[in-house]
Amino acid sequence: MKTYLKLVFFLFINYNLFSQNTYYLEGTVGKSNIYMQITEYDNNYIEGNYFYQKSLKDIHLNGKYKDVYFTLYFGNDYGEEAFEEKFELEKINNKFTGKWVNKTGKTIPVSLKSINFTQYKKPIFKEFDDNLDLIKLNYLNFEQDSIQNYNNQQIIWYSESHCEAPFFRIGESFSTAKKNTINPILIDKHYEIALNQLSCSSPFSYNTGNGIEYSVSITFLNDNLLGYEIFSSYYCGGAHPDFGSEGNLINLHSGKKYELDEIIAFDTSVTKYSDDNFTLFSTYRNTYFAPILYELINLKQKFTQPEESEDYCDYTQLDIWNYPQWSFTEKGIEFTPVFPRVARNCEDTFLVEFESLKKYKHPNFPYNF
Repeated sequence: MKTYLKLVFFLFINYNLFSQNTYYLEGTVGKSNIYMQITEYDNNYIEGNYFYQKSLKDIHLNGKYKDVYFTLYFGNDYGEEAFEEKFELEKINNKFTGKWVNKTGKTIPVSLKSINFTQYKKPIFKEFDDNLDLIKLNYLNFEQDSIQNYNNQQIIWYSESHCEAPFFRIGESFSTAKKNTINPILIDKHYEIALNQLSCSSPFSYNTGNGIEYSVSITFLNDNLLGYEIFSSYYCGGAHPDFGSEGNLINLHSGKKYELDEIIAFDTSVTKYSDDNFTLFSTYRNTYFAPILYELINLKQKFTQPEESEDYCDYTQLDIWNYPQWSFTEKGIEFTPVFPRVARNCEDTFLVEFESLKKYKHPNFPYNF
């Protein structure tokens, strides 16, 4: 979901506007340390967000600027009359000074300057842009929560102290080589879901650290492969809440993460998704993947078209099978078709057992089903 969730931020930007300058700032509101991002757009419009070092949770801002004077609001678009809080700032060179004001009129002095990103440690295993995520990474705090036994192997669950972001590492029952290969990948994923949770904000409600409801589960484990699924249900502003799942399959020896089209191939034209070959990818998915997947699932389900015109749950539509969510499990691969938003409640999970998938195993996938 980095997928995700970061995109929610941009739902509030008018795409007819073009960004001009972005400021990354650090400083204080009274005695509290904060970090802030401000982006200027045409028509003197500004968007931004800030967070306190103590909480790391984004507070979304928008407002107007004129010359060197910036006013940013939280709690209402532009917020001239009704707002929860606002910043009134003056820019002098690379510094912003002014005051924070809440809706009752309380004021606190503000002093901000450009961030020197070189003083913040970058993560070892993943590159991040020099933005506020890098700051948050330096303050994330993972704590061991519980230990699970799965297929006679130790799975260690962790939480993050600033928000609800559960995730796991592999434990002492695994070899040192596997731990050294896999746990950095899992830590990287934990970074991702924690950052998504901390950025789940809107201009109208404070980030509580639980706007995304995560459910993480181990779905497959043997000596060679680790499968897990992340289901998330979230509302980070915008018109509607949403949900989705992400299946993962990792080689325990190399750390390679397999995409679905590296696991099964319904035709020799199979190809992975990339920006450079989307036409080939979509042609394969439309021509071979969706029809064959539907056929395999329909052998058991015996789908029929709905009789009622207002029943949107038509599983006979091949386009809902083009890009399904998937999860690699102990019994087979589970597929969830993707419906338009109006019919999201139709999304259900269907298992295709390994026995039915054997002849479709990708020739380069190194392990038998």
